[in-house]
Amino acid sequence: MADAASHEFNAADDATFLALASSAARVGVAGYGLGFVLAAAGLLGLVQPPFHLPSHAAPVIAAICLLGAAPPAVAGHQLRAGARSLRSVATTAGDDVSHLMAAVDALERAFKTLAVMLAIDAVGLAVVVAVMFPRGA
Repeated sequence: MADAASHEFNAADDATFLALASSAARVGVAGYGLGFVLAAAGLLGLVQPPFHLPSHAAPVIAAICLLGAAPPAVAGHQLRAGARSLRSVATTAGDDVSHLMAAVDALERAFKTLAVMLAIDAVGLAVVVAVMFPRGA
């Protein structure tokens, strides 16, 4: 890594930041996509419930899809913000540390959002199983 006093990274470091930025941007787009698909599935499930599901199950599953749509979309936005900041570290001069700290902040928020998503997914899966396979039925 470059001398810390210069607050600039060298070409090898810049290549690493660009590779990470590219990965974060791709995962961010995937987060947008997953959020969109979950929202569409939830809305479709409310408007046109699947005929093969018990009547009480469709609205619950649709609501879980709608609730689960927000975290991946938000994380996608945060990852793309982090990617922009990482790209700025590699492509600008004179402000590497502030760009890097902005990237770290955005990525930290993305990881926290993804932790919320995992919790929602776990609870949602438990609810879906309970609705689909009620006790005593």
